[in-house]
Amino acid sequence: MIQYNKTVLESGIKVISEYIPTALSTIIGLNITIGSRNEDKNNMGICHFIEHSVFKGTKKRDEREISIAIESRGGELNASTSREWTSFYAHVLPEELSLAVDILSDLIANPLFDEDAIEKERHVIQQEIRGFYDSPDCLLFYYVLGSTFGENHPLSSPILGTLESLNKITVVDIKDYWQNNYTTDRMCVSAVGRVNHRELCEQLNKNFENRKGGRFKRKSARIKPKRFNIISKPELNHEYITLSASCFPYNDEERFPFLVALSILGMGMSSRLFQKLRQEMGLVYEVSAFNEFFSDTGIFGIYLATDENKVAKSLDAIRDLLNGLTFTKEGVEVAKERIKGNIVISLEDNSNRMIRNLREEMYLGKRIGVNELIERIDKVKFKDVVEMKDRFLKPDIFDITLLGRSKDVSW
Repeated sequence: MIQYNKTVLESGIKVISEYIPTALSTIIGLNITIGSRNEDKNNMGICHFIEHSVFKGTKKRDEREISIAIESRGGELNASTSREWTSFYAHVLPEELSLAVDILSDLIANPLFDEDAIEKERHVIQQEIRGFYDSPDCLLFYYVLGSTFGENHPLSSPILGTLESLNKITVVDIKDYWQNNYTTDRMCVSAVGRVNHRELCEQLNKNFENRKGGRFKRKSARIKPKRFNIISKPELNHEYITLSASCFPYNDEERFPFLVALSILGMGMSSRLFQKLRQEMGLVYEVSAFNEFFSDTGIFGIYLATDENKVAKSLDAIRDLLNGLTFTKEGVEVAKERIKGNIVISLEDNSNRMIRNLREEMYLGKRIGVNELIERIDKVKFKDVVEMKDRFLKPDIFDITLLGRSKDVSW
């Protein structure tokens, strides 16, 4: 039987686990609620820099010992930085969970931050930043955040930083930022698979007994959207375009009817956007709706890529579709079934379970069970979905971001 447990340790670390007796492996993530939105112009990219730097060595292990400890047993060790958190995770056999916890704890609690090693990693991240600017999709969605929230909004800060900001970050900066921000009150551990919750808590208590807590508080900021944002990239063979706007935070109950409306508009091959722009008109290869919810706001919109000579016609088609968009009760019910099915299927992957548990703990302070989540979607009413359409799925709400050759776009 699947069992879910949650404990808040004296240090402030939240520990959540989901025991799945049939699982053949265990995945564990250690999240710190610190990300690019917590930075300023003087240290952009420092969270991502720290994420890289802790793998260069700790007081207990050198760089090679860190990498080989998990991999030599068939497991995976990795990390990522986002706008609102930094995550370190390991996917291992159940009998190696104690080792995984020890290594993850070691990375966060005991990094050496050796100056020579950090200088080498600085060059690695410089290459990553250059690669970022070679990726149209990555670059586009970075600019989309600036268009939607405003260029000075914390969510618009580049996760990797810039070449200029990266060069300004010193070892002292890294140590100070780590000491002041990677505190136990910001930490949440999520494990899914064959895991003993009590033993997990005991080990984390021991491993972090010397780390201090703090007084974590999220910062918010005023949203100042930019109506048009055209970025010249003449070497591209496609025009990459988004129509975007701000919406709800993760904890807003209105996100459920909103997701149903957005699903009808642009999720999957059966969506209105795909059927109209690709199947019927042949204007694009790719078109879809997207969304992401944060702690205090959210973003959603429409993404497409097309030829330069089809930009105007594609945008006109989207405007016409939005202006004439209508829903039926049957279509709403189909969309609800699609969303429920996607949720259930995604939870066959224990990595998705681990991330979902973390996200709900960080944004809601509690876990919504699958049955309760499906029940909430079932309760979405037709009139609520229509209201979401009337409020959000209309042309004039969107800001436009274009990356490519076009110099002038109307909307």
